[in-house]
Formats: sequence, C-alpha cells, structure tokens
Amino acid sequence: MFLITLSHLFLLTRLKEKSKVDELYQMIYGFIQSSIQLKRLPRQGWIRVGISLSDVESIADHSYNTAMLSLLLSDLHNALHPTDPLKTENVMRIAIIHDLPECQYQDFDKQLEILLGIDQYTEFKNQVLTTASNELLSLILDETVKNTWKNTFSELRDKDSKEAKFVAYVDKLEVLIQALSYEALGYHSTLFDDFWRTSKEYLLNCPFDVINDIIPVLESERSSLN
Repeated sequence: MFLITLSHLFLLTRLKEKSKVDELYQMIYGFIQSSIQLKRLPRQGWIRVGISLSDVESIADHSYNTAMLSLLLSDLHNALHPTDPLKTENVMRIAIIHDLPECQYQDFDKQLEILLGIDQYTEFKNQVLTTASNELLSLILDETVKNTWKNTFSELRDKDSKEAKFVAYVDKLEVLIQALSYEALGYHSTLFDDFWRTSKEYLLNCPFDVINDIIPVLESERSSLN
C-alpha cells in the first residue's frame, strides 16, 4: 500500500510537471504566433510614397536588417572604443524587439507625427507601445522571463541607456539603406527625399562615429545612382 501511494505521488508530480511544461510551450507558441504577424505587415511609409506591394519591405524585414546592422556596428564600436564599450547583448535584445509591439497595432506612418505634432505623437506612441507591450507580456507565464522582457521594453521606450539610443540611431540608418535599395531598383530618388531629410536630422545628434561615418558613404552611393 505504501509503495502504491509513493507511485501515485510520483505520477501526480510528473503530471504536474508535464502540465507546467505544456503550459510554457503553449505560451511560446502564442507569443510567436503574435510576432509572426510582423512578416505580413508592410511598412506604411514606403507604401505611401508608391513602393509596390511586391517590393515593399515588411516590419519583420526592417527588424531583421536593423538587428543585423546593430550587431555589426556594435562589434565595430567595441573594437574601436574598448574603453567605452556597448553591451552587445542589450543592443541585440533591443534591436530584435524594437518593432515587436507593432504586431498589435501595425506600423505608424510619419504622416501621423505631422498631423499630431511631435509632442502629442510621442505621447500617443508611448501609450500604444506600453499597451501593446503589456499585451505581449501577458503571454509570458514565467515571471523571471517576463521581468527581463519588461525591462527591455521599458529601456526601448524610455531610451534611457546608451544601448537603446544606439539602436534608435541604427534604426534611422537602416531607413537610408533601404531607401537606397529602392532607388537601385529604379524608383525615383525624389520619393525618398523626406526620408533622407528626417533621418539625417535625427542622426545629427548621434555620438557614435561608427554610424556617422557611414552616412557620407550612403550619400556618395545615392549620388552615383542619380
């Protein structure tokens, strides 16, 4: 009888463990099902200026390119400035998820900022980012993991770290690179003048030479295309 009871306890423990594992993997599946929407959502700014749906990048495309560029430039920065390094893991965490909340509310076009004004637009976007982030975080059941992601979302929203600021500058740099890609496909350069102007205005305050030094190269490439 004692052995049977122990067997039952062991079986119940295993069943509880399996149930917890199943629940965690269900969470992961639900989270990925949300994030996978980024592959289907086009970047609205490009559509507005006339990029065809067959050519337009998705939010996932942009996020991947930004993450790849962030990794490369972070490594380069650390090689050139070993006494003032970036935390590359933080850079990558922020870069990978920087547009993840858009799976909940889709992409914001620059026109919205023009309509609302920069202050109201920033407040509105931060509110939406917080709401969308909280919805995504609700899918994470493990509290330790949830807190890690919550901190990353907060860092992204507030840009209160060197790494978050770095990714924000790389994000603008990626826009210029993508615009060049469209020009190389044959789209008229004037379609992208506003993207160049607003991105370069943002990058005026960039303190990272690994980013700043690329801009003249991109401008030279643009001149050669026209």
